[in-house]
Amino acid sequence: MKFSRLVSMFGGVLLAAASVGAQTQPGNIAALEFQTPKNGMVKQYEDGRKQKADWHRQQKDPQPLLVWEILSGEHTGTYVVGRVGQHWADFDKPALPDKDDLAEYQKAVAPYVQSLVARYYSLMPKVSNAPAAMTTPAKFSEVINYNVRIGGGADFRSAVTRIDEAIKKTKWPVNYEWYELVNGGRDDSYVLVIPHSNWADFEDKPDMKPFRDMLKEAFGQSEADSIVKRLDASVESVWSEAIQFRADLSYLPAK
Repeated sequence: MKFSRLVSMFGGVLLAAASVGAQTQPGNIAALEFQTPKNGMVKQYEDGRKQKADWHRQQKDPQPLLVWEILSGEHTGTYVVGRVGQHWADFDKPALPDKDDLAEYQKAVAPYVQSLVARYYSLMPKVSNAPAAMTTPAKFSEVINYNVRIGGGADFRSAVTRIDEAIKKTKWPVNYEWYELVNGGRDDSYVLVIPHSNWADFEDKPDMKPFRDMLKEAFGQSEADSIVKRLDASVESVWSEAIQFRADLSYLPAK
């Protein structure tokens, strides 16, 4: 069962990233663009992103603009760019005019972009166990994508809720955040984000209780088996990626 294998690697969103949002009471929406540079133009793309970050600095943008690079999987080499901790209403009144932001993007970045896909995700705080507030996202994160079978959404969410309850009940030493894709892709798609401080943190933790044993400790063998069965039956496909936060390409407002 892939969830238990992957959960055994927990070290510790989108990256505890909501904690770096500018609002006192941030929202749950992450607005992200997946930008793939043209072949042979990675340097030009990255230089353009640095120019774009400088522009936000000059405009005294009050909100961060974060950039991650995908390091593994079929989207290796794609950059994830966007804002987190947003409310839907924030997009009606952006901190900087959309037309000015777009004009700067078209000038500094767009000439070097092969493809762009925009997606909106919603943080699921009730089933997340985020690390303490961070001033910047984790250096690395493991991003695990779940496509749920048609009609399996209720079982999937039920299983995830019980797993979260077990982790918190047993004080299993892990941090994670769950997001649901709410616009820009396949329905019933979910993302589990696990922060890592370095590559060594991806290693299995030999002194950490196995996932199934943790569930058994929390609820007993019968309920543990039921949770695993519900999760397995509801999931159609799972794949993972490693991503790295690119502070050099991001914009973080001065404190």
